[in-house]
Amino acid sequence: MRKLILLGSSVLTSFYSATTAFANHVPGHVDNSSIQIQRPTRENNQPIGFANLGDFIQNTLTLLLILAVVVVLLMLIWGAFEWIFSGGDKEAVGKARGRIINALVGLGILSVAFALFQVAGSFLGFNVANFVIPTPPR
Repeated sequence: MRKLILLGSSVLTSFYSATTAFANHVPGHVDNSSIQIQRPTRENNQPIGFANLGDFIQNTLTLLLILAVVVVLLMLIWGAFEWIFSGGDKEAVGKARGRIINALVGLGILSVAFALFQVAGSFLGFNVANFVIPTPPR
């Protein structure tokens, strides 16, 4: 156990000393106070990515809502095809009916969740359509 602890501490010490040695002797080493980080831009100088976290969250929630509605519509269509091609089989019709009912329940849950989010936003004082998280001062 002692050998393992000694080996681990010597490895960590060698990593630390190597990084400090290389950091002090790199040619063209720049002082950290002169480094400026700029957002990447496209060829037409339009910034890439999101300006703040609020834009990212808003776009992610919008994308998730759109995907959920598309999945609900696909489930409705799938249930309809199952019903059409059931051939009068009661078990297949019951399965198709269950799929359609589950898709409609999912659509209802999505609608209620969106409505609750709108109501909570109006009570708490933020606009759901323009959800902005304040950025820290520079």
